[in-house]
Amino acid sequence: MSFSKIYDYKLRAYFNERISDLNHEYLFYSYPDQEQNSRILTLNINEQDYVSLVRWHDLFDRSLFAKMDHSILSVTDAELLIRLLSLIFNVFDVHKDVVYRRKNLFCFYYQYQVSHLAERGNEFSLTQDRLFFLHYLLYELGLGDDIYDRLTIENNKIMYRMEDAQQYDLHILIDILHEHINKNKTDMDTRAALGRIKILQGQLVNFILGSHEVYDFPFDDFNKPFAEATLFIQAYNSNKHRVLEVLIDCINEHQSPTEQFISHLILMNYSYFVLKSNPSEITYLKLFCKKKPGVFMKVLTALLEIRFFVDKSSFTNEGINYYLSRIKGV
Repeated sequence: MSFSKIYDYKLRAYFNERISDLNHEYLFYSYPDQEQNSRILTLNINEQDYVSLVRWHDLFDRSLFAKMDHSILSVTDAELLIRLLSLIFNVFDVHKDVVYRRKNLFCFYYQYQVSHLAERGNEFSLTQDRLFFLHYLLYELGLGDDIYDRLTIENNKIMYRMEDAQQYDLHILIDILHEHINKNKTDMDTRAALGRIKILQGQLVNFILGSHEVYDFPFDDFNKPFAEATLFIQAYNSNKHRVLEVLIDCINEHQSPTEQFISHLILMNYSYFVLKSNPSEITYLKLFCKKKPGVFMKVLTALLEIRFFVDKSSFTNEGINYYLSRIKGV
């Protein structure tokens, strides 16, 4: 089973309460601390033992890295890589509590753009945006700038900057790290589990980049193309009125939950790629909605409630203070 299918399971679990168990040979979702609103991806070791992938480092003695005499890995690099290769598996976590709603949405957005920008190419010079989204995805997954600032994307590979300033493909560092871990004396089941985890870590790097498979949301929504950054920008530059019509459609009160999800991604594109750097563009939307009473207020409210790189202060000099004053709680 590919990670796209596991991610698809996560998405379906996000929208469905009574979803069946994940059907996989050795991966399943466990419930941390019996918390029914959270599920984490977990690896079966044998009939009695298992380990969540974010805790894969419990399978070996961390003191193995207390003193390093390695031509590439330092103690600090090893510790940071272990954290990175642990917390990136949070991308598959399922959190149903309301408090996670924005975090879930942001993670879906960042992952979608990082993988799809590779597929569509960089015709709009989105290379830096792609790296920015990768960093923010990792931040949402629990990593700090001491790790994600070391990462860049080159030739569709994630490169990691070591303490000595040398850069290495993350795939190479996964191999080196596991080679060092295998110096531990472990039982056959643990060694087999670590072997599977090594493969999964490499596959996850490819999945995040969209280098081998590009996950797409399985929804029949004719507005879905506007959720992808490159296509959104192309459409906005070539036919602004068409995109403004889509933005109005994004606040349709009769949307299904999945249609609302896609609408939020589209509104986030508008916030990030249009309004963040040029908030005066909001006046075009206001003018476009002139003959549609209340619609501009609804779109503006939706943008501010998502809080994606714009807030009320972004528009204080754009002549819409009357509308801003009527929006409470954001």
